[in-house]
Amino acid sequence: MKQLLVIAVALATVNAQANTARLTALGNSPHLIDVQTVYTNPSDIFSLGGDYVSFEAGNSNTGAAAQGLGTSAKGMIVRSMGDAKMGLALGNRSTGLRSLAAGQAVLATPAGLQVGQQNPVEFTYGAKSGDMAWAGTLVYSNHNNKVTEFKESTMGIRLGARTGMWDAALRLGLADTVESLAAGKYTGTMNAILTGGYNMDSLYLFGTLANAGYKWENAASVDQAKYTRTQITVGALSKMKKDGTEVFYSAALTSTEAKNDDSVGTTGTKTSTLALPLAIGVEAEANSWLTVRGSVTQNLTLINNSKVTPQAGGAATTDLAPGNDTLTFAAGLGLKLNKITVDASLFQVNGNGTNSNVTTDNLLANVGMSYWY
Repeated sequence: MKQLLVIAVALATVNAQANTARLTALGNSPHLIDVQTVYTNPSDIFSLGGDYVSFEAGNSNTGAAAQGLGTSAKGMIVRSMGDAKMGLALGNRSTGLRSLAAGQAVLATPAGLQVGQQNPVEFTYGAKSGDMAWAGTLVYSNHNNKVTEFKESTMGIRLGARTGMWDAALRLGLADTVESLAAGKYTGTMNAILTGGYNMDSLYLFGTLANAGYKWENAASVDQAKYTRTQITVGALSKMKKDGTEVFYSAALTSTEAKNDDSVGTTGTKTSTLALPLAIGVEAEANSWLTVRGSVTQNLTLINNSKVTPQAGGAATTDLAPGNDTLTFAAGLGLKLNKITVDASLFQVNGNGTNSNVTTDNLLANVGMSYWY
């Protein structure tokens, strides 16, 4: 009995932060702070309660599978040095850096250019000053196959700050190129994603401004396509905490303008969307060592418009008001084992325009482990 009591106390002292599996199960709610959110706001390393090592693998942070970015495995270590902290991350494919991922669209570039970052590495440094924590991250990847003449290179920075009242982060893509002797050259624009939030007791106000783009040239250095995308989101979230359980619900207004200009054909399109996504989520401690979580999101029918206008000679215009089914349900589990947390996503149900079905395709799609020291 004494041994069981000691084990129970040890399990109850674990830090509750997790990884992508947790964020996926909670619908990537903007109010969450986690080892994964450090990849978007680096100052979050000061909000996690200690130093840690984290590992994870799965369909995380890679963009749409149709864009050829594949799955991802990554790891990060964070250490304190007085009032400062340093972090080193390996393998994280930054969706805020590569336009292919930031665009979230079916692109006109050939498969040979739809690749993710090769062996990316990130270095983070930050410090605290009073109530405010700040940090910056340098992102870099580089690959060169001299036989097939294939090159990939990215460079970017992230800046973030957080206090008890507000948070802000900026992600910039400074360099982003993919070159192939057969497919040509992809060049990303200076992508920028600005996010921010403000706490008012149990209410959290948030916003995002994102801009991304790219240009594709063929092997003869002739322009083939250009893509630009701008998205603006503003919203509010209410959260309630009691007895180890947090329940939240949110509403946001999202406007997106995207233009895919086909310079040599008729497949280019201009897409405009206006949506009001609603979300409901819960995270509850079932006992001292098990946490269960789940969420559901869906666009409000009254504001769910999408219009796709093809360039001259293309297909017919598509104008949906309201648009297709957008329901998404996700669930996951977290295990607490003393200084180790293990998290996994269980199911994710996505609307397909007609119905939503539970399948095993997304079972354990994301699995991660964190060790706190």
